[in-house]
Amino acid sequence: MDNNKKDKKKEIAKKPIIREENGLTITYYKNEFNENFPHLITEITGKKKSVKIDSIETNFDTKHLNSNKFHPKELVNPGVIDFIRRCTTIEEAFSILDYLAKRKEISESDYTSYKNQILKKEGLREFIDKHGGFKRPGYYEKKFRDLKQETLKQNQKEN
Repeated sequence: MDNNKKDKKKEIAKKPIIREENGLTITYYKNEFNENFPHLITEITGKKKSVKIDSIETNFDTKHLNSNKFHPKELVNPGVIDFIRRCTTIEEAFSILDYLAKRKEISESDYTSYKNQILKKEGLREFIDKHGGFKRPGYYEKKFRDLKQETLKQNQKEN
């Protein structure tokens, strides 16, 4: 092998190797990495100031998570009505109904009933109003924060 090819191989070997088969993997040669990131290589290989985390402690009492009072079903597993309450057009509502029917997550009778209610004049608006009103963006985050606060207050009363 001539010197030109050896130099090119050395040049290629100095560049990082990036693979994305199972996530992003970047491979560097240790000496090159040490030259470019001297503090980082010390942190990685030194294992100083490392902390193993076995669990996370929160102020949120989990004993109420399964209680319907503190953890309503819509936050865990929203249903067809919950999805339709976010729709702004009939087409969106029908798209949701068709999707859930295709996945067999809604019965044929409910599918037909909801579709007929929505097809009436002002049907979508009336359907949404009848089932609790329109769910604006951020509805679930606000609902969860409110329920978390309610749970914390309940826990304080119990203690």
